[in-house]
Amino acid sequence: MDIIKMRKLIFSIVILLSSCVKADITPCDVDSYPIKGKKILHHANSFSRPAIYYKQGNTRVIISKEMAIAFVKKNMSDSKDYLAKAKSHIIHSLMEISGAEIIDQSNLQIPLKALVSEELNVAIHVMAGYQELFEGVLFNNEAAVEVDGKLIPETTATYMVGEDPHPIDEFKVVHKLNVVYKNSSVFNKCWLDVK
Repeated sequence: MDIIKMRKLIFSIVILLSSCVKADITPCDVDSYPIKGKKILHHANSFSRPAIYYKQGNTRVIISKEMAIAFVKKNMSDSKDYLAKAKSHIIHSLMEISGAEIIDQSNLQIPLKALVSEELNVAIHVMAGYQELFEGVLFNNEAAVEVDGKLIPETTATYMVGEDPHPIDEFKVVHKLNVVYKNSSVFNKCWLDVK
């Protein structure tokens, strides 16, 4: 990963984390950017256990342990040492799940508190790896999606691109991906870029 991509990733993680803390409005809080594309995503009508899930409000995106491991092995890069460590951590964490467990993916991440340098870099890439895992399986139409405890057949994905009205550096173009079911948010991703 080159320096520009690394800066984008770290800045996106900072935006993601800052949006969890009630602070000033970030570029990712805005939903009025121009829509560049929409897509209907289809979802599995069942899932096998053990499994992991991504939770947002009253929704869960659920994928089996086996599907998650296969996706990470095939799609996550290990071209740099920190990427290899992040990939290894994700696979090892997934392999530890057993029986009929359904685990919140956030419990499998590395806590960021008190980490520095390479450890922090690995932890950030573990977080990004789980986000890419759920995004990838959703867009492959392989994930199960629950809303209020009931599996649903489809959701709508919307991709938006716009300019941050108050940029802090050259990363002023905001990309937003929202996956929703009616009024329920299922999955969100936001990142900043120079173009």
